[in-house]
Amino acid sequence: MSDIQTGNRRWPRIWAVFLTGVAAAFLVGKAPAALPVLREELSLSLFQAGLVVSMFSLVAAAAGCLFGALSDRFGQLRLAVAGLFAAAAAGVWGAQVHSGEWLIMTRVAEGVGFFMMSVSLPGLIIRLADDRTRQTAMGLWGAYLPLGAGLVLLAGAVIISTLGWRGLWLAISATYVLCLAALVWAAPPRQPSGVPAGRGRIAAVLKTPGAIMLAVVFGCYSGQYMAVTSFVPLILVERAGWGLAPAAAVGALIMVANTTGNIASGFLLDRGWQRRSLIVLAAAMMAAGAVSVMTEGLPVALRIAGAVLFSSFGGMIPGSLFAGVARHSPSPAHVSTVNGLMLQGVAIGQLIGPAATTWLVGMGGGAWSWSLAYLLPMAALTMLAGTFLGRIERAQA
Repeated sequence: MSDIQTGNRRWPRIWAVFLTGVAAAFLVGKAPAALPVLREELSLSLFQAGLVVSMFSLVAAAAGCLFGALSDRFGQLRLAVAGLFAAAAAGVWGAQVHSGEWLIMTRVAEGVGFFMMSVSLPGLIIRLADDRTRQTAMGLWGAYLPLGAGLVLLAGAVIISTLGWRGLWLAISATYVLCLAALVWAAPPRQPSGVPAGRGRIAAVLKTPGAIMLAVVFGCYSGQYMAVTSFVPLILVERAGWGLAPAAAVGALIMVANTTGNIASGFLLDRGWQRRSLIVLAAAMMAAGAVSVMTEGLPVALRIAGAVLFSSFGGMIPGSLFAGVARHSPSPAHVSTVNGLMLQGVAIGQLIGPAATTWLVGMGGGAWSWSLAYLLPMAALTMLAGTFLGRIERAQA
């Protein structure tokens, strides 16, 4: 029996893949960590600041499903490694720019590397886990994004204060050398798919209702999540008069709180909870949290508490969705394509959410409460899409 088939060797390799995903998520958190400094040094408008956050997702919004199909066709390890190289190179490029327009372009390039990794790594975890541990492992995988983004928010303030935001960009690129070695060690042998490449592979996924609903729910969720968590440090600095370091630390706490919901979702699903119930509950708590965060005039402590509520309960959504990938894939050879479709939904949400939020706030003369015109309808849509996903799963039972 091979190492990856034995129980005592399974989890160290799963953790290695997971930690590579955490490092990939540094790319998501570094922009919110540096926004106050970027706005000052590069003279970014509030709308440009929103684009620095959201344009990261442009490529995946257009071609996430294609990335997934390429991963299934050419191998998850190969595409993940290519993503590491692409992200590292884009980060080095970004550290050299001197205008907001060029920084936004480098964020698009970083998005290519990030989503190449994000569509590939979950498939490696599914292959490394067994039937007994798969939902728990995928619930853990769902925590990669908030944990990585939160850690870089926390450490980013220290690095920026000593090396500047350009030093933070270069430091993150350097971590991918270590990730490369860990990923090559952890990855299971490639299995031949036996599934046609290209449009045939994508078409099979697009004909699967459950896969489509996974993407819809994820898109509705991600737009809300990025719209709230990305701007909490900026709100604390510009409205509450906080320094960058404490504001970034609070932003990190809020993002890391999301991991509790991700991990909890895997355990709850294993104990008989329905995916639909977790999604509806999480979306309702996100709506309540968003009202607390964005309502002007509330005490700062209450707004922070609302952000923690928003993030921690919200984490049950990605954890639940990643745990459903294997169930809603036409075959095991379509796993990365389904992940790609899901992340295409994520990217569309991330592209729209921060930009729509800053546009509404600008329309309201700087009042963040105007963002609720986007956030509350999206929470309702998340509940509705989660209910439809539940109906599909009941029909499959």
